Amino acid sequence: MSRQEAETGSAASEYLTVPELAKMVRRNRKTVYGWIATGEIGEADGLFVVQGRFLIHWPTFRAKQFKPLEKLRGQVPDFSEETENGVARNGQTRSITDRI
Repeated sequence: MSRQEAETGSAASEYLTVPELAKMVRRNRKTVYGWIATGEIGEADGLFVVQGRFLIHWPTFRAKQFKPLEKLRGQVPDFSEETENGVARNGQTRSITDRI
């Protein structure tokens, strides 16, 4: 199943097996089974057991597990003690780790 198929939400792609979920989130299937065993993925995250197999409801899992990215566009860090060229007011140059 492609990522695009999962995004469109077709009926066939709403429920994923553990190997399919592992492929979607780019993790090993053993990692996903570990998440289930430790309770990191549960009923609230869309986990169902059907005839002894784990099925995960992808829209529920995606909504619960993935946080939306915060956009930093338009936000400027506050460097009130420093000028735009990286030199502090006391004449000292910032270290490279402070610039990044």
